Amino acid sequence: MRVLVTGASGFTGRHMVDYLVSLPGVRPEIFGMSRSPPPGAGTRWVQADLTDGASVARVVRDVLPDLVIHLAGLNRGSLRRLLEVNVIGTEQLLDAVLHEAPDARVLVVGSSAEYGYAGEAPIPENAPLRPVGPYGISKAAEDLLARRYHAVHDLSVAVAVPFNLVGPGLDESFVSSRIISQALEIVRGARSAIDLQGLDSKRDFVDVRDAVAAYWQILTADGFGEHIAGEKLNIGSGTVHSIAEVVDLVQRFLGAGFEIDLPAVCPPDPVPTQTADISRIRSLVGWSPRVPLEASIRDMIACAQAG
Repeated sequence: MRVLVTGASGFTGRHMVDYLVSLPGVRPEIFGMSRSPPPGAGTRWVQADLTDGASVARVVRDVLPDLVIHLAGLNRGSLRRLLEVNVIGTEQLLDAVLHEAPDARVLVVGSSAEYGYAGEAPIPENAPLRPVGPYGISKAAEDLLARRYHAVHDLSVAVAVPFNLVGPGLDESFVSSRIISQALEIVRGARSAIDLQGLDSKRDFVDVRDAVAAYWQILTADGFGEHIAGEKLNIGSGTVHSIAEVVDLVQRFLGAGFEIDLPAVCPPDPVPTQTADISRIRSLVGWSPRVPLEASIRDMIACAQAG
């Protein structure tokens, strides 16, 4: 079995490769597509830029994958750049699979940012797409594009929609990792307070190690072509935690209290809360999250201290 993982050198890509390498009784041949070599062993690096259609087609033609896990993309930047990478880049990948490996199964990994604010209730997959920022707009377009390839070209492609990822190695541009980084700076005497824009926002945090297991279970599920291709599945914990709760966990694990520096008037959050309805993935695939937020935060702290 030949598995192509795009974005293999990124946060989720590294965890995806680690998961595939550790699968009991399964020895997939793993190809990691990225612009720079992925760290660690267990994967064959194939260099390509997602926005270079010729190089993407060459990779797919050379690898001839059975399974494609599409993780590559940007989460920051101008709308033009986000559309270029996340939408046009995905189109070029799907075109390459359609023409070079049409029997492959493909999983395009989206983002809950495509939903925007959908109220207090858990968000089902058929909720309206109401992104509030450029990234969410690009992921909504990527979602629709991917599912069009199934509807129009009968490509075996599905979309996974992870909610707020956490886990060891998460970039400091994400709030949970930024809280940990600033807390450790306080412990070292390098700063005096944790700077935040607010404490009340609530998110559905899901550990990246649970997420990559879900991606694999989706792609390898019996009946993928009949019941999953052309659809999307939410991946989350099904519960919400506030930013204040994340701060409390960090304080508990570090055994210290920290001053929180908030603006005089906290700006309104256009998405004050977001929770995943994960009933579909449970019923279709049998996946459920296993790593609680407490374990994610503990492991993130250990990783930051070691690195």
